[in-house]
Amino acid sequence: MRIFGVDILRGSSRSKSIPRYALYVIDGEEEWSREVSRSRFFRYIRDYRPDFVATDNIFELFRDKRELISFLKSIPPETRFVQTAGHTSLPKLARRYGIHVDPKNPFDEARASALLVKYGVGEVVSVFADRTIIKVSRNRSLGKGGWRQNKYRRKVHNSVRAVYREIKSILDEHGLEYVEDVREGYGGISRGVLLVNEPRERVPINSFRMRDVQVTVEAVEKEKIELIPMKRQTTYTIVGIDPGATVGVAILDLNGNVLAVRSKKGWSYSEVVEFILSHGKPVVIATDKKSAPEYISKMRASFNCILHCPKEDIPVERKKALTAGKSVANDHERDALASALDAYNTYRNKLRNVEKRIPEGYDFDEIKAGIIRGLSLKSMLERKTSESREGEEREKEAVAVEEVRKRDRIIAELREENRRLEDEVRRLKKEIERLKERIYAISSEEHRKIREKNVVKSLQSEIRDLRRAISERDRKIEELESKLDELRKVKYLEFRGWKAIKVLRKFTKDEIERVLNTVGIEEGDVVYISEVAGGGKSSAETLVSRGVRAIVASGEMSHYAKEVFESSRIPVIPAEEVKAKLYDEFALVESDVLEECIERYRKEMEKRSLEKIEELIFEYRSRRMGEF
Repeated sequence: MRIFGVDILRGSSRSKSIPRYALYVIDGEEEWSREVSRSRFFRYIRDYRPDFVATDNIFELFRDKRELISFLKSIPPETRFVQTAGHTSLPKLARRYGIHVDPKNPFDEARASALLVKYGVGEVVSVFADRTIIKVSRNRSLGKGGWRQNKYRRKVHNSVRAVYREIKSILDEHGLEYVEDVREGYGGISRGVLLVNEPRERVPINSFRMRDVQVTVEAVEKEKIELIPMKRQTTYTIVGIDPGATVGVAILDLNGNVLAVRSKKGWSYSEVVEFILSHGKPVVIATDKKSAPEYISKMRASFNCILHCPKEDIPVERKKALTAGKSVANDHERDALASALDAYNTYRNKLRNVEKRIPEGYDFDEIKAGIIRGLSLKSMLERKTSESREGEEREKEAVAVEEVRKRDRIIAELREENRRLEDEVRRLKKEIERLKERIYAISSEEHRKIREKNVVKSLQSEIRDLRRAISERDRKIEELESKLDELRKVKYLEFRGWKAIKVLRKFTKDEIERVLNTVGIEEGDVVYISEVAGGGKSSAETLVSRGVRAIVASGEMSHYAKEVFESSRIPVIPAEEVKAKLYDEFALVESDVLEECIERYRKEMEKRSLEKIEELIFEYRSRRMGEF
């Protein structure tokens, strides 16, 4: 038997760098190991054609299912890929069979995987069904054509047909059942498919290419990855039970490790049995009483195992000492766990001594379970050797019988499948005719519904547009009503001796343009400017051109703007002197106060103008006197 054990040495299947592998080979009595690259590892498998390739976990080597399937297609069909430790750690599994493993040494792990497979431990990775598909087709394109194109096409299709017939004759010679699907071509066939009802390794055809023809042979993939155990492994357990209204159960393995502790009020007998079996096969049922209660005796009889009772009832202090450091929820769980640990301690030294004498390759737990039952180590080892030889002989004899049974079963299945498919074809033809009539009957009705649906969509779109228009109109109405209320307040106050003046929020051309377009600025209007900062000569000239009567300014106006208003005899009145009340587009001031301020500022402007004229006259006279 030739076995390859492999483990990742550096990198990983998901890293960008190319990983390196530790390879350990068992070839009969010869064993050797070496570091290999991925490509060299695959080449060794193709060259040496091992019976098994073993690793502790398949997804350490492959990124996903597609990569795994690609690998299994590339290796020889008779080579089986085995996962040894998918459900437990490799060192723990190896210890069970007496194999030393350094978890930090990939070569140790590769060797352990190979040895476990040699001892029949692991799960065969199965991704292919027991069927094989053979595709025979052209190996080249026929091109765009020419005056000799038909002759060339006939030659290629004839070659495909010849190879297809030869493969069929080989399958017939070996008595293999198959289903064929042929696509006719000019002068022969363009493509032929043979679905063979046998695993890939039993089909005597390999993929190959010729000048005009290519043949592809592949196993049919299963929907999901299956892991098929090479042999069933049993977990043997020591079970401690505390019976009563609340039942406590504690389960240990044969190394004294706690597998489970649980308690439940009103826990039925059948549920307790199911809980114990879910963790393995009991070898010992233990109690903390020197005389076993009836419940414990019944449980021991159900499992046909050893009953352990202490020489005296276990006191509470000893129970606490036995379970110190262990997690228990209540006294029932503590008592059950103490019973199991007391039973384990009874056998511990004997089991450890036996473990040192068990040769590598035997299931330590199975041997230990036999020792507890009273069997001798020698008799168990001899029986295992005898069973192994008999098993090999039975396996050889069973292969031939199984082959015949399998072939008969496949033939019966195919005949039944053929009959069922013929019935299905007849049913589908009737269904097609019925559906054609139905389609014809409902086509006009469907067309009418489509038209109605389009009309409804159009009306719904129109309704949405109208609703948006109404919403916009409602918003404008509310805005205008708000302004109307404001104007009513302004008019009311005008009757009470107040005067409305128009408001510029900022002293800019854009703001002046906005006011002109909304409320307008007429000749003789008084304008209130909320923010005069930034207003210059051009903004002032725009207001002057509109013929304003006066300006009420909040803040300090620029020198250039003041000069424009002063030269046009338009008074600029500080806002604090008129005590204006601001609204949205208007400000209200007391008419008397405003008129008095306008008159006062005009007189000041005239006075400044006269003083300036007198100053000019005085300056002129002074220059004239100087000339004389």
